[in-house]
Amino acid sequence: MRRLTPVAMFLSIFVAVTSSASAAELLYDDFSSPVLDQNQWCSCQIDNKNTPVTFSANPADKKDHIAGITVNESSLGGKRCEPACRAPKEMLSAQHNLVTDFSRPEFLGTNFFAKAKPIWAPTAGQPDPYCSEAAWDRVKAAHQENECIQREELRLQKPLFRRSDVPLVYSFRFRMPKEVLNDRDSIRWITAQWKQEPINSRYEQEFEGWSPSPFLAQRYDDGILHVTVQDDMCRCLIASAPAKGSNLVWKNGTPHYCQSIRPEDSGGKACAPDLKVQYGRNPVLSTPAGEWVEMRYRVQAGRDGNAFIEIHQDGRFIARITGKIGYDPDPLSPPMTKFKIGQYRDYIPSSDTLELDWIKIETARK
Repeated sequence: MRRLTPVAMFLSIFVAVTSSASAAELLYDDFSSPVLDQNQWCSCQIDNKNTPVTFSANPADKKDHIAGITVNESSLGGKRCEPACRAPKEMLSAQHNLVTDFSRPEFLGTNFFAKAKPIWAPTAGQPDPYCSEAAWDRVKAAHQENECIQREELRLQKPLFRRSDVPLVYSFRFRMPKEVLNDRDSIRWITAQWKQEPINSRYEQEFEGWSPSPFLAQRYDDGILHVTVQDDMCRCLIASAPAKGSNLVWKNGTPHYCQSIRPEDSGGKACAPDLKVQYGRNPVLSTPAGEWVEMRYRVQAGRDGNAFIEIHQDGRFIARITGKIGYDPDPLSPPMTKFKIGQYRDYIPSSDTLELDWIKIETARK
């Protein structure tokens, strides 16, 4: 038997370790090429004619680029995914754990910052002040989602979907505009979302015309970074950057800031989730307003009590949520997680760009 030299032994160990690490990585995109990787991303909800994803040179690395996802007036009315995402043929040959495409309108849900308050309390949803009759005329003329919304989102190609009960880690570095046009009306603004599909058909039967909102969402209402998690129809504010005029207190135990998203509870009724949260020493999020921040989410949804979400920012532990996360599943089909990143908001007549330095998705190590 041939004996390995110390150098050869080191190299064999190094290769084994790095191979194991790369096998756990589902996606890594640092946008080194100024072209969207269609093997990883579907851009069917990007207006590729008027607001395509842009790639600017990274000042810190001339060989790197920063992706820009812009929402503006041309985004009004949303963006239907027609035709649906189609992965390149070479990728389809290796696909697994696929889920059928769902093209129903998505529900943004109620907000938490309808008005600045010294003590948080459930607040009624407010109409979008910019959805005038003229805006609705433009919505209808767009022949898209027929809603007074703006959407520019990248979604994963289906071969990268995984079952919702499989833990994955999503990490990305991003920056938002330093100034926003409206910082007082809490106009709903999602920058990353995790959706569960399919869900139990009872929801559609009980709530006609309703569609599920994300069980985990990263939001930017009023220019304030915050994160929400849902137990079924109960949405909870889990973490937030400082909000002007508010004095949110983060305590371990059952989340305190929760609202029902049931259609009949649109007035902002409080709800009691089957969730527990544990916070880090400093759980207040830093703002991405004109500043780069790195977010890391460890995600496993489910109704069996084993679900969890861990949130880190810039290497700092923010919170761990456990309990029942997401909706009741379809008994005939395992729920899958659909991840999207970009901009999805109620209409604001301004042009705003989310900058994305890099993004990584990997299987979670036990």
